[in-house]
Amino acid sequence: MQSIRNSLRMVSRARTITLLALAAAMALLLAASACTDDIQQAQPQPQSGAQDAQPSTQQDQQPTAQQQPAQREAQSVAQQEQQEQLAQQSRQAQPAQDDQREQQTAAAGAERPTFLPRDAAETGEGIPIIRDDQRHPVYGRDWSTEWGIRIVEFDELLQGAVRDAIPALSGPRYVTLAEASTYYDDNIPLVQINVNGDVRGYPLEILTWHEIVNDVVGGIPVTVTFCPLCNTAIAFESQIGETVYQFGVSGLLRNSDLVMYDRNTESLWQQSSGRAIVGRMVGARLQYLPASVVSVGQLRSAYPDALVLSRETGWPPSYGQNPYRGYDNPTDGGPYGFFFDRDSVDPRLPPAERVVAIEGPSGAAIAYSWSFLQGQPVVHDTFDGIDLVVFWTPGARSALDASVISQAREVGATAVFETALDGRIFAFLPNPDDPSGRTFIDEQTGSVWDIFGRAISGELEGAQLTRVIHSDHFWFAWQAFHADTEVVDVAAAG
Repeated sequence: MQSIRNSLRMVSRARTITLLALAAAMALLLAASACTDDIQQAQPQPQSGAQDAQPSTQQDQQPTAQQQPAQREAQSVAQQEQQEQLAQQSRQAQPAQDDQREQQTAAAGAERPTFLPRDAAETGEGIPIIRDDQRHPVYGRDWSTEWGIRIVEFDELLQGAVRDAIPALSGPRYVTLAEASTYYDDNIPLVQINVNGDVRGYPLEILTWHEIVNDVVGGIPVTVTFCPLCNTAIAFESQIGETVYQFGVSGLLRNSDLVMYDRNTESLWQQSSGRAIVGRMVGARLQYLPASVVSVGQLRSAYPDALVLSRETGWPPSYGQNPYRGYDNPTDGGPYGFFFDRDSVDPRLPPAERVVAIEGPSGAAIAYSWSFLQGQPVVHDTFDGIDLVVFWTPGARSALDASVISQAREVGATAVFETALDGRIFAFLPNPDDPSGRTFIDEQTGSVWDIFGRAISGELEGAQLTRVIHSDHFWFAWQAFHADTEVVDVAAAG
């Protein structure tokens, strides 16, 4: 009976994900049709056949219990066709070079190389490789993915939407912080990266609708990602060897986490790890870039010349709205029962607890609960051979709380750094002279430090701590991929 209940939950979860993703995709594409001529010129336009495929209000509605089975089946087919047409419009809106790569990738009959030798039995990390001639019977019929090379089973992948129904951005526009501040208040959350001194901010209000941004920052090809279902923002270097990979949203989920695909080989990649999990690139893993979610105000204070992702993407004018209202609040529905099987969640923390998650050099994992950090905003630890400090500050709003992000509750921001600097080990504590709680001091010199690990005043002014790669996850998502993770929370610390 338990297995039946779990199966029913999975079916319900898949249907819910499909409806949410489809609703988001339709909102994007309908709004895109109302864009200005300037935006239309900046993006390649759909061909005439795709332009005629406009969704109707009646077809978008879900079948009721009173409809006959044949009617429900016909309506389901119509919805699937509409979703595929919408995804096709999204793919046609990609830059011309992406379309050319897809055509080249889809060339039939060519023997194409794989990242690892075709007789490799496991990846360099020791993960067994499944090799067969199977492909999933439901999704991927129009893909050129080599489904017979993978490190996951097909039943681990759920289809939330068709490929590109959520459109990734490539080569987007940016605005100055001064321009962005005319419509963003100081507490709006964004993903911050700093590549060779080129500092960029990616507002979660935009990433929620696109999930992936492909660009070049500081001379390095990068891919910035955000999975709303896991509350996970991660940035990667997108070049492997001599090849730059462009990523899109596959529409598939694994453990509720975004599954990306590259347009070069159409291999599937797990967002949370950067690993290729299906296709010719199995065995490859993208290199993380330090990235953290901070507030607009924090970014402006530290890097006033930073650039911010522009709202002028060629897609919808509805940025600022949150299609996952209340998702991070377990008392208001939240992720409970929607996107995972509650029976499988490690009970050490509530499923929707935010955690600062770190995977060490050896592959060991640790998670620091935000509930603990909010009461103790500086935590020193030694993990996997690294002496580190975890910072938490108030300020940034949740992107998954209120229907309008500017009205959401504040949840704060986190960062992790090595405590060693120029051969010295430093100890930190909250700055007693800062009532905002957004800066720290070191005990050795009394210098003041910010959430970016920069000494902003005192003896060490101008010094920079070394970042430790971390990401913020919901607990249910992190533990799904790291079952043996160590947990630091109120109970463990007390």
